[in-house]
Amino acid sequence: MNQDKTIMNQEKTIILACSSLTEYVEAAQASVGTKMRVRYLNRIFHRDPAEMQEHIKAELERMPEEIDTVLVCMGFCGGSWNQVQSRYRLVIPRVDDCVSLLLQTKDDPVSNLKTPGHLYVRAMDPSTESFKAIFERLVKAYNVDEETAEKRHKEWMDLYNTISVMDTGINQCRRPEYAAVVKKDADWLGAKMEYVEAGIHLLEKLFSGRWDDQFLVLEPGRAVLKEEMLV
Repeated sequence: MNQDKTIMNQEKTIILACSSLTEYVEAAQASVGTKMRVRYLNRIFHRDPAEMQEHIKAELERMPEEIDTVLVCMGFCGGSWNQVQSRYRLVIPRVDDCVSLLLQTKDDPVSNLKTPGHLYVRAMDPSTESFKAIFERLVKAYNVDEETAEKRHKEWMDLYNTISVMDTGINQCRRPEYAAVVKKDADWLGAKMEYVEAGIHLLEKLFSGRWDDQFLVLEPGRAVLKEEMLV
């Protein structure tokens, strides 16, 4: 599909988004002047792609009958969308996950813009994405002993060398208090901290109907295929 704006009836269109993108969905709608209904999938379901897929299918089944188009604010997300089909037209960004969705600031179709060895922070409140806190919750949840916890911590340190703060222009990530939270995580991992450009470019295109090669547009009944989705 070309860069021309697709004619889209907002009354017959619903946005289906991961809850991790709530503020970004709101910002993109405000930016392009749309007021479409939004349904959010709880980000916690990302813990298991199969579980997320079940919730995706259930949400698609619950859509109002008058809807004809669902704009998806997610990526392939570990296969969560693999083989999913709907009675509505689906429009999905051709990215592997929500991080790559926000990292896309140009019009080139690239599914994965992440750098190996990097952890990405995009939240409005960085403490909600604290990797040290996540690690400590996992240790507690699985009753991991101190020796094993130290071993796993070392494995994380070996895996990651950089924490990349995604400057979306919305999360105000240049604030000293924001940076201080991320710096503590970076020190815990023995990693460096950097800022990378990010934003709502892809969401603005999605909501305004500019569906070019960065999007997979599926007519009703067509299934999402990995080979078509990822480039």
